[in-house]
Amino acid sequence: MTYRIHASDRTAFKRCRREWDLSSRNRQNLEPISDPGSIDLNQAVRDALAVYYFPGMWEWDRSIVAPLVHQALDRSVRAQAKALSGDPADDQAVQETLDRGRALLDAYAAWAPTVDQFTPIRVDTDFEANIPDPATPGTNLVTPDGDEIRYCDRVDLLAIDSDDAYWVVQHRLVTDDWADHDALQLDERSIAWSWAWPQFYLGMQITGTIYNEIRADASGMDANAPQPARHQQVHHRRMYARTGTVSGERLHAEGTDAFRRTLIRRSEAELAAAGADLAAEVSAATSTDLKVYPSPEPSVCARCSYRAPCLLLNRGDDATGELSTSYRHRPPEPIQEGRLGGVTWSMNRGAAPPRWPS
Repeated sequence: MTYRIHASDRTAFKRCRREWDLSSRNRQNLEPISDPGSIDLNQAVRDALAVYYFPGMWEWDRSIVAPLVHQALDRSVRAQAKALSGDPADDQAVQETLDRGRALLDAYAAWAPTVDQFTPIRVDTDFEANIPDPATPGTNLVTPDGDEIRYCDRVDLLAIDSDDAYWVVQHRLVTDDWADHDALQLDERSIAWSWAWPQFYLGMQITGTIYNEIRADASGMDANAPQPARHQQVHHRRMYARTGTVSGERLHAEGTDAFRRTLIRRSEAELAAAGADLAAEVSAATSTDLKVYPSPEPSVCARCSYRAPCLLLNRGDDATGELSTSYRHRPPEPIQEGRLGGVTWSMNRGAAPPRWPS
């Protein structure tokens, strides 16, 4: 058996152990029954950018790629709407989200070629990485029952630059101010990507992380970007992959009022520390004497879907009734047929992407 720790588990465990205990697939695996939520434009834009940066189409004229990018946005928005309400009809919320997303993507496509100094290799790719045991070099962490532990997540984009250096790219839809540079340097999820990828794909060392920030209101701004150059005139997609290292500044940021691209180089010591931190957290989360307790804090509790049973437990009451009537066991994650990163794509893949349904 394999015990999988997802990035969301790690975040929840450190945010509030009680919320994590109730929600994690490795724990009680409960979700609210009546919590329809809303369409996630951030996810829809990321799904569309996976098509924009699909390696097999990187040298295609962008006028050919643009309709496919819009189709990817449309599929993501409508799939989310159907999952939320069971009805994929073109209601007003869906149409407004589509209009907004298309405008964002068109504005992005006019700016991105001015800063895309890399070649995409993989998009939207799942990975699983064993976690070395710091206490016993040469072995990996296992649960007290002996099950292998793996860290799992999904990389938005893996790219290679002109110096043969690999970068992991994270797309972010920004609804307020740009992320603070210090916060980006401490961003543990993308650092974990950089640490885990060489474990998943041996020999491919990651040079750093790239944060691709898009303002949610970018379509209404002056992007202040020159007309894009054709990709095939500037960047040629590599038909090989090899490890390379480059020297340079630790952090470099550029952009406009609507878009920002930030590159951060990650040192070997930084990645080693990230792996050690992950190992410590996973060891605590799988410990037989783990203590589960809440972490009350306004910003945490305000968005928590488990406040009602938490209040009961805090009072010393039995929360079984509330959990049985207002929550259910989360069903298995559906297999997303045709998702670009859902299978292992060849590093040298140059063919067109799968035929998606219209």
